[in-house]
Amino acid sequence: MKYYIIAGEASGDLHGSNLIKGLKISDPSAEFRVWGGDLMKEEAGSLVKHYKETAIMGFWEVVKHLDKIFSNLKTCKKDIISYKPDVVVLIDYPGFNFRIAKFSKKSGFKVFYYISPKVWAWKEDRVKKIKKYVDLLFIIFPFEIEYFKKHGIHAIYNGNPLMDSILSHPFNNESRADFFKKHNLEDRPYIALLAGSRKAEIDYMMPRLTALENNLPQYKFILAAAPSTELSYYDKFLSKSKIKVIKGDTYAIIKHAHSAVVNSGTASLEAAIIGTPQVVCYGGSEISYQIAKRLVKLKYISLGNLILDKQAFAELLQHDCTPENIFTELHKTFSGPYREKMLKQYDKIRERLGGEGASIKIAKSMTDELRYINKHTFYTTYYGSPLGTLKIICDKEALVSVSHTDESIKDLKGNNHPILNETIKQLDEYFTENRKVFNLPIKLNGTEFQNKVWNELAKIQYGKIKTYGEIAKLVNSDNASRAVGLACKMNPIIIILPCHRVLGANHELTGFALGIDKKLFLLNHEKAYIYSDKNIFSDENQML
Repeated sequence: MKYYIIAGEASGDLHGSNLIKGLKISDPSAEFRVWGGDLMKEEAGSLVKHYKETAIMGFWEVVKHLDKIFSNLKTCKKDIISYKPDVVVLIDYPGFNFRIAKFSKKSGFKVFYYISPKVWAWKEDRVKKIKKYVDLLFIIFPFEIEYFKKHGIHAIYNGNPLMDSILSHPFNNESRADFFKKHNLEDRPYIALLAGSRKAEIDYMMPRLTALENNLPQYKFILAAAPSTELSYYDKFLSKSKIKVIKGDTYAIIKHAHSAVVNSGTASLEAAIIGTPQVVCYGGSEISYQIAKRLVKLKYISLGNLILDKQAFAELLQHDCTPENIFTELHKTFSGPYREKMLKQYDKIRERLGGEGASIKIAKSMTDELRYINKHTFYTTYYGSPLGTLKIICDKEALVSVSHTDESIKDLKGNNHPILNETIKQLDEYFTENRKVFNLPIKLNGTEFQNKVWNELAKIQYGKIKTYGEIAKLVNSDNASRAVGLACKMNPIIIILPCHRVLGANHELTGFALGIDKKLFLLNHEKAYIYSDKNIFSDENQML
């Protein structure tokens, strides 16, 4: 199956790459087209757009970059239509992905949301969008199960993939001595600094982090650079600093640190899983903060604290996020009961997240659900033709029915699906005499005999006719003219499978489920060749 996967930040790139690994196991023939980062590119083989070109955070920051956002949305929508995936998989990143969910759903594609937007934190009205535009929601936090159940959404939980990323990472086998040797560092206690993955976060955090140096001369400071940020970006903050910047080794930096100062986000949960005491910081532009303050309705901003539903480690937000407060809270993590209690709380966090294997379980759940949906899902639309209203039905792969309905088309509302859209296009061309051959995927679900008859119908050329007897011979049933006639009446895909091109003995106009008048209309429309002395277009037969 074909998967179109969209992640818009570093954490989504990590989870997306692990998901792709799992999908390759549960669906060996899987094909991928992705928006993400280097990790997803490595697994999928290519990348439509890197998240560093799309990641924008904060209310004011979004307003300033609206042109860029709309351009990316336009590119993404066109690419989805072109790729025609079996499913669009959206990973967090709600500002962008909710718009893509709406577009994809309305365009007839299945939509899976992996790692739910934090609707339980703010903008709870987005739950309505999940119910309307998302076919299946895959969550990664245990406390989300009851939340979504309360809102009538069946959310699938198979553990947290971050456990896989951390427990299977090579840093687990690296000694402290190896780490220091690899980076040409003196083996001495150090504080890990994680300033965030977006430039707006880095701009906010770095002045506060560099201010810690003078107060803690007994410690070295190592900054884990964001994967998507060039190292030179940090230079403006470090001209008078001895902070060591290392890129591409974040887990090891956290593991061997005595304590950490972490920008709120996935990194704080990573620190908890790895087991390094921490202080969580968060802030941004004053405009963004004031808006968020009025909308966010959580006791905590850190995932670890949310999982426990109590504070295991300090959170310093905006005005409280000062160098003095960071120093005070950081100092408490160095030793004593506070540190020991935090480490015990980390054990509870890991326990609630579950063990390894989440990514594989989630991937298998996705492929199983997608196969089930594909097998049991049909799409319907309606078409106003010269014969009246036609009801058109397809599944994910093919057209399965075109039939006549007495209902008025103005009272009917259909689905949007590429196969339905193409069927309508080709019918338009047929009725305006611009098409003689239909080129549509068709799925037949009749008996063996019916399928044989219907396949022969498809071979009758535009403007030609055959008799029931001739069709009977073609399906190796010489004496089955009556059975052929019944099969024609049971034809599930009228016009496309042209049973109107089959006549009775002596070319009599018989055996059309919609009535002889409509059969005559279609033959007249096609200017069918007259095979016998009896003119099927004679005045006595012209009923339309």
